[in-house]
Parts: sequence; structure tokens; C-alpha cells
Amino acid sequence: METGGALGARPGRHAGAAPRGTVARQIGFGKVRLSLLVTALLLAGCGTSLPSKFYVLTADPAPPRFGAPAGSTVALGRVSLPGALDRPALARRRGGNEIVYSEEERWAGPLDDMVRRVLADDLAARLPAGISLVESAAKPPPGVTIAVEISRFDADETGAVTLAARWEALGPNGRPLGPPRESTIVVPGAGRDAAVVVGTMSRAVSDLAARIAAGLR
Repeated sequence: METGGALGARPGRHAGAAPRGTVARQIGFGKVRLSLLVTALLLAGCGTSLPSKFYVLTADPAPPRFGAPAGSTVALGRVSLPGALDRPALARRRGGNEIVYSEEERWAGPLDDMVRRVLADDLAARLPAGISLVESAAKPPPGVTIAVEISRFDADETGAVTLAARWEALGPNGRPLGPPRESTIVVPGAGRDAAVVVGTMSRAVSDLAARIAAGLR
């Protein structure tokens, strides 16, 4: 007499079916292979990213000054930048209202500190004869402290740089010595490369220093 199914087969399992343990191992191996494939793709993607480049602003040298010994002192006080520039990536303006940041083109340090340092160096080289630049915490206090607020400092798609700033002179007691002054400086672009743009931005800072110095004559 014939019997249905293989001898000793468990109920519910077809003849020739793989054991449950074998199926589980196959599924596990498949997950491992998938995980390794995803990891390899991620590593490949990371390997194609461009390395970051870091840039600094530089002071623009001026001819040495000759004249009477310094009798008055000036200090550079706070220099503030808009929050949109308070980040390590270089900012470029696209159109009138869009700012684009480059993750590969980055500042080597905080931009506000860099602008203040370069502006101080440029200002010291351009002050009228008889006036010297000192630290804001100098003793005795400086006769004049210059506070600067920058509202725009970026390059457009052609590499041209716009620097818009407002500054005022404060006396030893912190009170304004006159109305604040404003200036918008536009330096034509010499190229779109980041290194060229940073050089153009440095020239804009030196132009601002020259205008501040001219107001102290």
C-alpha cells in the first residue's frame, strides 16, 4: 500500500523543502551582503568629495608715513558683521536676494576677527601724520575709538565685491564725536576663483580703512 509523502516527514512540510535553519541563515547572509554593499557605496561617495581649501584676508601695504611725531591716538573698537556671514564657508551673492555658501571654500578663522585684524593693519598704515593706532584698552584711553558695523561683504557671480559699512567716532567717554558715516565700496572682480575673490575682498577692506582715515584728518 502506498503512503502519501515521505516516511518520517513532519506534518505541514513538503518533501524536499529546506530546513528552517537553512532558510534563516540564507536570509541573514543576504542582509550582511546588503549592508556591506551600502557601506561600500557610502565610502565610494565620500572618496569623491572635493577637499576643502582655507583662505585668509590680508592687509594691503601702504607707503611709509613721514611727518610729525604722533600726538593723538585712535583705537579700532568693535567691528560687527551680519549674521549671514557668521559661518566658515565663503558667501557669494546670486542675484539680488540669494546667498550661496561653498563648503569647499572656507575661511581659516572667524571672519569678524579676520576683518578687524586686517582693518586695523590697513588703518594704522593710512592714518594722518601725528595720529597713531593703539589698542582700545590702552592706558591712557585713546582719544578716539572707531566703531564699525558692516552690513554687506560678499562677491557676486562675476567676482566683484561689495562692502557696505557704517562707522562712527567715539570719545573717551563713549559718546559720539559726530554723526555716523556710511560708505558702499564696490571693487570690480578680477576673476571668479576663490583665491582671487578673497584678494578682492582684502582690497575692499583697505579701501574702507582709507575712507575712515580720511575722516580723521
